[in-house]
Amino acid sequence: MARAARKANGTSGRREATEDGGRDRGSGRPMTFERILVTGGSGLIGRSTVRELVDSGASVTVLDRDRGDGAFDARVHVIEGDVTDPGTIRRAVRDQDAVVHLAGIPGPRIADDVTTYAVNTVGTYAVLSIAAECGVDKAVYASSINATGLPLNDRPLLPERYPFSESTIEDFTDAYSLSKKANEHAAAQIGSRTAMNITGIRFPLVRDITLDGGRRFAEHLDLLMRDDPRRAACEGWTYLDVADAARAVAAALARDTPAAPGILVTAPRTYLRDDTERALARYAPGVERSLVPGRNVPVDLRRCRDLLRFEASTLLDDVAPEALITIDDYEDLQQW
Repeated sequence: MARAARKANGTSGRREATEDGGRDRGSGRPMTFERILVTGGSGLIGRSTVRELVDSGASVTVLDRDRGDGAFDARVHVIEGDVTDPGTIRRAVRDQDAVVHLAGIPGPRIADDVTTYAVNTVGTYAVLSIAAECGVDKAVYASSINATGLPLNDRPLLPERYPFSESTIEDFTDAYSLSKKANEHAAAQIGSRTAMNITGIRFPLVRDITLDGGRRFAEHLDLLMRDDPRRAACEGWTYLDVADAARAVAAALARDTPAAPGILVTAPRTYLRDDTERALARYAPGVERSLVPGRNVPVDLRRCRDLLRFEASTLLDDVAPEALITIDDYEDLQQW
């Protein structure tokens, strides 16, 4: 049945959940959706998100340049195409109730700067604007902890204070971070002029931390701390397991939120064995800070809790406690 007919009959594909809390425009309850398009569904977060949504009972369509052969079960409809192509997007969003936009170049140094910026910004604007034009009720898009420009900056910058929030200072020297900030501006503009509610998630370092018993994640953390300790401090030693990333997307689909800035979502504790105060004293001694208890992340997660009603639950402490980083092992790299 076409979307116009559904809406004319007062029966869009949006379903109201029964649990309390959240903010649906009419009922005060969280929303769920029957038909959801996931762009970039073959990627790391995309595959986990597709599984999460299918398991919740949604009918999921994936739009991706890679069909992900063998990655999806028969319940998932896959469209092969490019998110920068308006015709492909219109075909994909037809009759969808919600869109999860995860497609794009997922980090720096994967493509040249012009390609990175073009794909990420044009793709996001195209998906969000066409989805709104086609009557989609809700969109969730992947922003990044790099939307401030600080972690990947060429200069030795840190947040102006800890815990940092979505309103921390911004400074951009790389195309990837700039593209993520531009996407938040695009979401705000589209959200202000259309009826579609939009939520951005500022993802931190996202990995399947359970892979190989946590050993692969441990190797990645060791490399990060040896090669770029300033970036690690800029990000507050944060991470998110990919299953929690998918759950955060599902939580965002269920809530009405401001379109921007994107909402910081991380695991509640750092990947350090040391207390956060000790790490801050070593890596950010001149930065203003409020007391951060224990190993809590030096990140203000109030918008995550208040707007999404979400808290990550897959912790390195439980999966592979031996992988936690001891900063004394990297003492000679405390200055940069």
